[in-house]
Amino acid sequence: MVGLLEKLMPWGPVFFGVLIFAPMWSAAIDAAAVTLPYGLPSLTVTLVVGLLWGITARIRGRWL
Repeated sequence: MVGLLEKLMPWGPVFFGVLIFAPMWSAAIDAAAVTLPYGLPSLTVTLVVGLLWGITARIRGRWL
């Protein structure tokens, strides 16, 4: 179990981007009634943004 956690911990920013960031911003976009281009669902857009942001944070080692 410890070995699994040690392997998953460096991927924390990606998990955060997909599991926390994406649903939170998707709900905010839906609540604000923002229409996205091409009729894309808000969750799809925020999942892509969250994934890219998480990968970037993992590679750079920081969020900003």
